[in-house]
Amino acid sequence: MRVTAEAHPAFVAAAATWGAMRNVERNAPVWLSLDQKAAGRHAERMVTVQMRLLASGLLVLFVMLAMPVMPCRVGAAAGSSAVSESGAEAKDARSVYCATPPSTFTLYAFAPELLAGWNTPLRDYEKKFIPARYHNLPVLGGWYGQGFIPDREMLLASGIKKAFYLSMGPHDRLPIEKTLTSLGMQVTSVPGASMADMATCFLDMGRAFGREDRGAALATYAEQTLEKVSHAMRDLPSEKWTRVYVALEADGLASVCRKSQRAEVFAAAGALSVHDCPPGTEEAFLRVTFEQLMAYNPEVILVFHPALMRRIPTDPKWSSLPAVRQGKVYFIPRGPFSWLERPATYMRLLGVQWLANKLHPDLYPVDIKAESRHFMKLFFNLELDDAQVNDFFDPYGTF
Repeated sequence: MRVTAEAHPAFVAAAATWGAMRNVERNAPVWLSLDQKAAGRHAERMVTVQMRLLASGLLVLFVMLAMPVMPCRVGAAAGSSAVSESGAEAKDARSVYCATPPSTFTLYAFAPELLAGWNTPLRDYEKKFIPARYHNLPVLGGWYGQGFIPDREMLLASGIKKAFYLSMGPHDRLPIEKTLTSLGMQVTSVPGASMADMATCFLDMGRAFGREDRGAALATYAEQTLEKVSHAMRDLPSEKWTRVYVALEADGLASVCRKSQRAEVFAAAGALSVHDCPPGTEEAFLRVTFEQLMAYNPEVILVFHPALMRRIPTDPKWSSLPAVRQGKVYFIPRGPFSWLERPATYMRLLGVQWLANKLHPDLYPVDIKAESRHFMKLFFNLELDDAQVNDFFDPYGTF
């Protein structure tokens, strides 16, 4: 008997394992400078990890195939049905595949009942703010840098007929849409490259998925937030913008280029990324030497990885930077997804307010904890207590 994606939960387990092998880090950067020996060691480690994952996945598949099961569909537990925020059963539940992590996170906020699966396994800090019923959605892969693409056979076997894509521009939209169309999927694509696209994105999603009121509510928040921040920063001259270094990766030695599209969130908050990149490389995450970082001498350092945030205060090299000695090192909040970067999504609507308040509290005196509660209720239907809100700003665990 042939086991299909719709007939056997073992497919879901194997898919998750395959997804973990293929999807090492979502929205992975494109490195333009990399030590070859380090790359070799990294490749060796990845082969070892992949072999272990493959072995564990085959074991799970063998055990589950030996067990009697009832038929179930990918994306929904047997005997259960997805329920929309209104409480009504969604006819199109678990019906939409998302091509990239930003696309997936956007659909999850807009209408989680539609989501067919994740691009990569959820991280622990994401699970803290995502209901358990979404934790075990199948891992279907996606496009997110370093040549990672989803497995065509897996998508075909899933039977999914709809796809959603948050377009970062025509250079990436057309190849992805062509691939998804070739798999028999109906593709919905909306603009998502700029923060200015967010309102349009949600309105377009409302029309495309028959949820106009939901789209209008999120679009209104996007418009009002960007207008509020822009109004607060309107009289701040560029020479008074705070010079920031965005420390990406576990060692902190990669950053956002000053002229990158992704740097717009910093400019909106009255900040300037100090990382100056050669023409044509602005959208890459370029590696930085520590000597470069010392020469940049940023006023503020924004840290993405929690382990690095915990290490910086006692690290001799980092402690040599004036920003560290002055206590101007801030952890980029996260929950359920990063508020600023990796990937850059609608979460920036909250992140830009946090950053504006952190750098220019006199110009933007928002109660960020109260604002985060409002945001989480609107976007994720979450009611948070004080401890959960504090978790946003705590560099606990790992990336």
